[in-house]
Amino acid sequence: MNTAVIRLRKQTPSEAAAAVIEGQAKPPRTRIKGRGHLISFLLLVLLPTVVVLIYLFGFASDQYAAEFRFNLRRASDPILSNNGNSGTVPSGLAGGGVTASQIWDSQTIVQFIKSRDVVEALDGDLGFARIYRRAEIDWLSRLANNASIERKTEYWRGMVDPFFDMTTGVISVTVRAFSAGDTLAVATTVLKSAEKAVNDLSARARQDAIAFGDEEVAKAERDLIEARAALREFRDKAGMLDPTRSADVDIGLQARQRERLATMQSQYNAIQKSAPLSPQLRHIAAEMEALREIIRDQQATMTQGGDIATSKSDSPTITAVLGNFEALKLEEAFREKLYLSALQAREQSRMEALKQQLYLNAFVKPKTPEEALYPRRLRIAGMVFAAGIAVWALCSLVFYSIRDHL
Repeated sequence: MNTAVIRLRKQTPSEAAAAVIEGQAKPPRTRIKGRGHLISFLLLVLLPTVVVLIYLFGFASDQYAAEFRFNLRRASDPILSNNGNSGTVPSGLAGGGVTASQIWDSQTIVQFIKSRDVVEALDGDLGFARIYRRAEIDWLSRLANNASIERKTEYWRGMVDPFFDMTTGVISVTVRAFSAGDTLAVATTVLKSAEKAVNDLSARARQDAIAFGDEEVAKAERDLIEARAALREFRDKAGMLDPTRSADVDIGLQARQRERLATMQSQYNAIQKSAPLSPQLRHIAAEMEALREIIRDQQATMTQGGDIATSKSDSPTITAVLGNFEALKLEEAFREKLYLSALQAREQSRMEALKQQLYLNAFVKPKTPEEALYPRRLRIAGMVFAAGIAVWALCSLVFYSIRDHL
């Protein structure tokens, strides 16, 4: 039998009545505990949820969203269709994969879309404050008055959501505004700004690619001009347009004179045999001696004398002239080949840069939204309610854990 019942039976009627009155005067701990749970639940869960619901359904302004999608590709990248033939479907969507350069370029554009440059473009083309500071926008969603460019950029990052899919190489951008027309205008301006940024990246990469080639061409051109100037100066000093041809003429003239000398020698020998005392022999001998003198002078001119380059003699030899001329001519030919090679290398660099030209392929253009999709009222209220439940449960657990240890 229960000891409480035995104890109750042993009590007198007056003692039992006093015990009942005492029990009614002091409520159980479980009743106090349940009331505390209810109050904390109201404060941490229901009150925040009700406040958020009142704001969302009573004051929050509707927000329209416009989406556009694009990918970045280079001129050398294959563009495949779904059946593997040439087409306009992005290579990532057709299973072509995404290259490291595509990832790098796409991430750059994603960061650009959230940057201050886009805010300044919107401010210049549309008026950023005019769009996001309208009087009909609720105070919590409205852009602050006299907001700095840094505040505008921070606000803009909450109104744009660029996402890069690394499996397909597609960049999806969602922008929000408080009217359908403004949303379309903002999305169109952002797309134009992104396309301009891509073109700027391509132009900068192309300039960097051919800058070295331009420097090499300029250097080779300067060297060629100097070589041609040295050759022209040499010709002016030598008084010959082409010393090689002049030497050929001199050699031919000397050969003819030697031939004439041989003929005269034969004539002289014949006369001497037939008429040793003929006065004609003296005349022929004098002509032969004069001709030998001319040949000796020509031979000396070709094989001895000063150097035209050093100007040590007033009558430079043909050999010296030819040596200096051939050296300068060879230098000119060498510099000309270097110049042509530099031109060819620059052209190859330019063609390679054109292959690396970056293009923005917008295959989903922004359209005018028909319905306001934001704010997602029920979702936000549900998240607030779930967060309140979590906080309330955690606080209750901490409270009773501390109380049990006291």
